Amino acid sequence: MNRVCVIGSGIFGIAAVREILRTVPGCRLDWVSADTVAGGLWSAPARDGLMYDSLHLNTSRERSAFSGTTIPGRPTVHFVHHARYAEYLAGIAAECAGAERHWGCRVLSVVEQPGGGWSVRWSTGDGGTEERRYAAVVDATGHNAVPRGPDVPIAGDAAYEISHSAEYSSPDLYRGRNLLVVGGGASAVDIACDLVPFAATVGISVRTPAWYLPKMFLGRPIDRSAGGGWRGVPLLGRLTDRVAEQVVRRVVGSYRSYGLADPVRPLAMSAPVLSDHFLAHLGHGRITAYPAVTALEQTSVRFADGAAEKFDAVITATGFTARSGHLPPAVRDVLSTGRLGLDVEAAAAPRLFLMNRFRCADAAVRCAEVQAAAVAAAVRNPRPARTRGSGATGSGTRVTASVLRKAYAGYR
Repeated sequence: MNRVCVIGSGIFGIAAVREILRTVPGCRLDWVSADTVAGGLWSAPARDGLMYDSLHLNTSRERSAFSGTTIPGRPTVHFVHHARYAEYLAGIAAECAGAERHWGCRVLSVVEQPGGGWSVRWSTGDGGTEERRYAAVVDATGHNAVPRGPDVPIAGDAAYEISHSAEYSSPDLYRGRNLLVVGGGASAVDIACDLVPFAATVGISVRTPAWYLPKMFLGRPIDRSAGGGWRGVPLLGRLTDRVAEQVVRRVVGSYRSYGLADPVRPLAMSAPVLSDHFLAHLGHGRITAYPAVTALEQTSVRFADGAAEKFDAVITATGFTARSGHLPPAVRDVLSTGRLGLDVEAAAAPRLFLMNRFRCADAAVRCAEVQAAAVAAAVRNPRPARTRGSGATGSGTRVTASVLRKAYAGYR
């Protein structure tokens, strides 16, 4: 039996299908997705699409393209709009003509079979179900599916609006209101900046200090290098980590002068948040920094310094959890406790490959292609499951394509 099933049509699913079709001769590949369009969270019509009107990529056009392809656009536009990127991803998926598509079909279960292999059952568009058996299954549904609220007490009858960043679409809906964005990551920063011209006031509550760097530095994208991030900055890429961090501190200045706490983790071990506007808005008073939120009370928001303040609306950009109910219980347990690390197989589930279960600090495509190559190699050369990519993947951990290449060296 040489049949493989790939679940998910986002960036990691596209990468897996593309690589398996290219490098696994004679493979019969089924491609199952709950969506009817490619792109995952980058596609507005997708079930888990997370797009808002003004969103642009936080990684440069050059690094956000699959190998051997380019994203159409003017050479001077380095960070493309999400709609253009969705069109690009749909085009790449359309080129994967060797896969049998079952799109608009939600996977219901993945069950290990006696004697080896896996049975995958999914709902069909006509209300029925279908089930097939596979030698290997690749789950590329990822970890950004179910919105996760802040881990603080939340009043059930709050007098102000509380929503998640997944629901955010346009700043015009918040015109003239006093807003608080909870979170310090890329989405929180981007949304806070997006709100500035429309809201009466904008605040941002940051629990975990991060490195905030500009997208462009000395006329070029900061991530345009093999390693991504600050190593792409001219004059910094050849310096030691410690010296480069000192240079960044001098260029950006003290974060405390903007009302933010200084990062705790070294720059080389962090996933910087890129924005050309965030620090400028803080410096001009257009955004106000607040400490961590400790409670969303009935009439006000309570902060870690004991102060409380009233807002008209609160947008929580506090992340997501995976939608993994279709996976075996033993695998869900591994994922929920963070024991998978950078591995692509759980010890109890050989030949069930799990992609995009970590936070990529590089362009997602770069991480996806490296992981897809490891999965395709394992599909070509079956062998007993063993630890291949263990490593920390917690909040703030810097996982880049270069880190993954080292982690998956055993596949080559």
